[in-house]
Amino acid sequence: MTDNVTLEDKPVSAAGRIPNIGDWRFNRYLTMQLLPLFYILLVLGALLVIAGIVALCFYTSMLAGLIAALASPIVFLVTFAVIRAALEYLIMAHRIMRIIERMDALPGQVHDLSVRVDRITIHVDQLIEHVDDIHESLMDARPLLKSAGLLSRVLGRSSRR
Repeated sequence: MTDNVTLEDKPVSAAGRIPNIGDWRFNRYLTMQLLPLFYILLVLGALLVIAGIVALCFYTSMLAGLIAALASPIVFLVTFAVIRAALEYLIMAHRIMRIIERMDALPGQVHDLSVRVDRITIHVDQLIEHVDDIHESLMDARPLLKSAGLLSRVLGRSSRR
């Protein structure tokens, strides 16, 4: 099976730690490869923002700072859960797009399959013709084979005597 893939279809990859960063046609999804890095950066960013808000609250008043410091773990957990849910939604959307891309390729695959089935059908039809020819030849030779069998039985009986 040969694939008709041109240079335009192949992704351009750059050398380095991050593959496909030089894919200017966006044939590959770089987002999924960088997702762990995005996740860490978002969580660290949320932690820094919350710490900054707590520091700002302490700067304005001691009571506001204490309240912010007590609320910050809960705010961080909620922010952490929102970040996680958003990234999981991104992963789900990516997987759905991959399924859709595969489904878009199905008509071509079905066409290739039907061409192969047609070729197999031709070969099976030729095989059936050969079997029919062999059957006809055997049916024509049947009387000869029967008489040869009779002759061998007669010769077999006479040699045993």
